[in-house]
Amino acid sequence: MDPKLHGALITGDEDALHEFTSESDSDSAFLQVTTEKDNVLHLAAKYNQNRMAEEMITKFPTLVSLVNQKNSKGDTPLHVAARSGSFETAQILVNCANSGEIEAGQRATRIVNRVNDTALHDAARNGHLPIAELLIRGDPELPDLTNEAGESPLFIAVDKKHVDIAEIILQVARVFSFAGRNSMNVLHAAVIRSQDEVLRISSYMVKLQSPMNYLTNMSFKHSFKFSSFGPSALIQAASQNHTYRDFVVKLTKTRRSALSETDKFGWTPIHYTAHFGAVDIFKVFLDHIDSSTARKRDKQGMTVIHIAAREGEVTILKELAYNFPEIWDLQDNKGQTAFHLAVERGKLDCVKFILATKLSHYGLINQKDNEGNTALHLATIHGKNQQIFELLIKDCRTWITMSVASNGGLESLEHAINKDGRKTRSTESTTTNQEQPQTTWFPVAIEAQPQLIPNKRPEPAAMKKPSSDQLHTIASINLLVTTLIATISFAAGFTMPGGYKSDGPEEGMAILSRKLAFRVFLIANALAFCFSSTSMFLHYCKSFVEKLDAHAFYTYITSLLTSYGITAMVIAFVSGTYAALSDSPGLAKAVLSIGCSFFGLQLLVYFK
Repeated sequence: MDPKLHGALITGDEDALHEFTSESDSDSAFLQVTTEKDNVLHLAAKYNQNRMAEEMITKFPTLVSLVNQKNSKGDTPLHVAARSGSFETAQILVNCANSGEIEAGQRATRIVNRVNDTALHDAARNGHLPIAELLIRGDPELPDLTNEAGESPLFIAVDKKHVDIAEIILQVARVFSFAGRNSMNVLHAAVIRSQDEVLRISSYMVKLQSPMNYLTNMSFKHSFKFSSFGPSALIQAASQNHTYRDFVVKLTKTRRSALSETDKFGWTPIHYTAHFGAVDIFKVFLDHIDSSTARKRDKQGMTVIHIAAREGEVTILKELAYNFPEIWDLQDNKGQTAFHLAVERGKLDCVKFILATKLSHYGLINQKDNEGNTALHLATIHGKNQQIFELLIKDCRTWITMSVASNGGLESLEHAINKDGRKTRSTESTTTNQEQPQTTWFPVAIEAQPQLIPNKRPEPAAMKKPSSDQLHTIASINLLVTTLIATISFAAGFTMPGGYKSDGPEEGMAILSRKLAFRVFLIANALAFCFSSTSMFLHYCKSFVEKLDAHAFYTYITSLLTSYGITAMVIAFVSGTYAALSDSPGLAKAVLSIGCSFFGLQLLVYFK
């Protein structure tokens, strides 16, 4: 392409375009393309030069044929306009396409690129509502086309969280496809995207909920980041959940059959509501599903009730028990019921509900999986929650199985558990018929099984926890540092920079007491002493504590106080020195600059 023409289209220089046009005797000069096979309309669309596009087409009507011309990526100018959001240019191109001057069968809005995307796919993906509405109103059947990945424009709009575009498709389009990638449909995408903000908040809450996180990684970037986005994210999550709920109501009424469609994992949209805990959307689905949909199994043989129990969604579990009691005792491919999964994952509330409901008969409580393990065995093997183990031990229905297992006598729990050859610590039991044996709680850690769904909610179990020795080492260093700070700040409180007045009515007063820098010194020094003294007091209190979690909490608090004390001590040193050197501004500023470098290092460490 001629450099003059190319430069004019990029910069929007109309004078340069007029000059080039006047020098051109025919439209052949405008048929040039770039190395990427972009023609002049591609460039006008890319840089939103709608006036130039209109001027060129007006002067040379034959350029209308360029509307359907593809570049090296298979994109037409309309694809480029839809992707970049050039509404005015898109409008010109659509008008040209509808003018009747283009060959029949070459409708610009339906031309696809290399991945079978139409211009509507690109507009929906990039959230350009005006262009999407323009295309749909021009061709109401356009949303029924899918791309190479199997994605419809409606699916893409929901997947990219452009609900306004999805609403337009539902309102205006004559026909539209629900199809999405990986055999998903629009309802799958709506459930997943409705929980994006919730998952984002959860990922930070997991990092913030335990002081141990800071003891093993002294980085405060997560807490600062959460404090900056947390409140707005909570509001946004609530608003987003409400928006998606209303939208899902419309989708469900439009195509109820989509509720029973499965993706490549075998999951229906109902499975995803249980997995993510989308209770509001689940209740919407509940009004439109029957028993056959509730009984749908994924590739692991799990129904929605298995997923709800595994994720600890007790509200969803209650609704399923009330509406579909026939699925209560279904088993997955491993022979496990919802009760097995709730116990294995340590979901206490779900276990309590299952034990309390009338649907949980003797056979369900003592059901063995394919490896011969009952829920009690799993509670002992996995050791996720001691309270669950105690609940099962106290339940009379569980102990009947223990008796039957050894021909009327209670066998060793270790032997009962070890059906698949896995080793656990020995557990003592007796063989009396009436008395319950004294069982020692031995939690045994196992590796989590890989999940098919990548968007898994974060769990606190993944956090790195320090040992008692680590806590002791951290506390020892911390105590030494905080003692030094207290000693230095105490001495500085009686050794004022600049000295004291030796005569006059203000005898004994600090000479620099009227200077602002000196006042900053006094306040910072007092804070350093208070922070360090409080830290030492908490170290003293910690000596009476035995629990590891309590030790971690005290160590976390004292570490924070010590870091604050160090900061206050540096501020006191810099401000005191600055006040004492007020007669030498250059030297005072040099000291101030050196002192400020500490804060840069501190931020680097805290936000690493």
